Amino acid sequence: MLHLPPIPELAQFNWERMSQQWSSLTLQTKKIADGAGQGEEFKVLEQQVNRYVMYDQKEKLKQILIKRKGVRVLTQLWIDKEDVRKNSLNEQTIDYIQAKHPKLGMSSLMNLISLVYRYFDALVDGNIFNRLTQWLNQQIEQRLKDRKNSSDTILSVLNQAKWLLDLTAPKALVNLAKQNHLDLNEQLKKLRLNELPQGRFLDICHAQYYLDTLREIPVGEQHDVLHELLKQDVATMPFEEGKRIGHIALEIIIDRSAGAPSEIWQNFVLNLAGDPRIANTATNYRLWWKPIGENRVKAVTSWLAKEDLRLFLGAIEEYANYTGDEALNRMFPARKRFLEGLYEHGFVRNARLMLGNQAEHTVKRVLGKSLTTSYINLRGMTQTSIIYLDCGDFHIIEGSHNFKLWIYMGLPSNKLNDYSLSELNHFALTNSFPQEYKKNYPKGELMPIQHSPTSWQKNAIDFLTQNGIELDLEKLFYKDEYRRYVNRYGLPVVRKIVEEKSLLEINLLNALEVYQPITAKELVKVLNSEFNMKADRSTVNSKLYSMLSENRVTRDDRLCWELA
Repeated sequence: MLHLPPIPELAQFNWERMSQQWSSLTLQTKKIADGAGQGEEFKVLEQQVNRYVMYDQKEKLKQILIKRKGVRVLTQLWIDKEDVRKNSLNEQTIDYIQAKHPKLGMSSLMNLISLVYRYFDALVDGNIFNRLTQWLNQQIEQRLKDRKNSSDTILSVLNQAKWLLDLTAPKALVNLAKQNHLDLNEQLKKLRLNELPQGRFLDICHAQYYLDTLREIPVGEQHDVLHELLKQDVATMPFEEGKRIGHIALEIIIDRSAGAPSEIWQNFVLNLAGDPRIANTATNYRLWWKPIGENRVKAVTSWLAKEDLRLFLGAIEEYANYTGDEALNRMFPARKRFLEGLYEHGFVRNARLMLGNQAEHTVKRVLGKSLTTSYINLRGMTQTSIIYLDCGDFHIIEGSHNFKLWIYMGLPSNKLNDYSLSELNHFALTNSFPQEYKKNYPKGELMPIQHSPTSWQKNAIDFLTQNGIELDLEKLFYKDEYRRYVNRYGLPVVRKIVEEKSLLEINLLNALEVYQPITAKELVKVLNSEFNMKADRSTVNSKLYSMLSENRVTRDDRLCWELA
């Protein structure tokens, strides 16, 4: 790739003169384009060139290209017709034209300039961009040698500012705009570059400017560039390495937000790419989320978990205040602090909100706008709101209206990873989930905890610490409650659980590498035949679900397992 001259060197050019010359170029190009189809002879020649290219009649095409008018027609078709461009814009054709026409006609030369700026980086395949720009530079230099006074032509400008025919020109223009303290559009107008044919060059200039601005604006703040980047034609514009402008914008926003996005930036991400908590096979997921990497998806999922937690707590608080439920009002601050403390620990990786009809109305009333976050409808639990929290090593299901606090040392149900799931009921949450968990984790621990004001926190903390979870109690209590709790119960002792990779886990990973996708039933057979290991299906399932909760394996709709 060619290197740009330093910015101070760019400033040496006479930009006022260049603006006039660029204007002259665009007018000439437009005149050529407008007149390209005039005259019956031209139209006939155009049809012949088009036919010879499309039917791969190279010798007939060469005969036409011997004439200057033939070159003019072909270069115009390169601009206007993708099929002709794809089938004839190659090094062989360029070599032939250069051999037959050491000096191009002005119309053909202007066509080539227009071609480069309209398609720009789209011409990089097969070294075509470099060949075209080398050809242009050679033609421009040759023409200037033949002129006594060439200082006022666009060709002299391109000869002086060769960086304008470099792939890095858009970046150089953005830097120039910054140096001159100008908006990009003002800079483009000053140079009359905005009058070039609309195409990739101008698109990349704007995209580069938007992204550079996004990297520099204060974190979390509103800015006009956010509105521009949400435009469909801007967001979907190809940029680099197979990514679109929108992908780069998402990466910048997510990386700069670090774990605490503003509502403005969070809304930008969701408006651009949608909620990432959908099946990874969904079109929107593959379009926007897969290209930016799993770590960024996890970061946004964590943001949304916090939002779901906020909505859940808001629904409970609003209901308690609205109904005057004294018991719920008394319990609410402690439950709020406990759940927020889990988030502050960094445990919460994902969440799913569940709302009964009345609870949904309550949340909408709290928000004062339409509820945009995805949630599961609670059938037969009108006033209840429930939150599921994936905390990595443990999972929590917490709810209002006498719903117990359920703590699982594993995934309660695979349904919670199914984002097409739209409805649950009380029986599923309190009966089916525990049964499924016991089936998947025969030795797994779970604990339903009644919200007794005097014991629920101790029961939850004891259960977690006995299962190896280290907690900072100061995050789980308000200051005065923390002191009372420690004075009464002391600090919990965490039972250290050292779980080394089992032989079963090692063999499962090896089997999946070779045989994926594969069902658990088939894995049992593979373990027996290939690894001489006898393990029943429930044991294999238990280990697979444990690995699933750690995002080390995945399971599809056919119940087949694969490495993540």
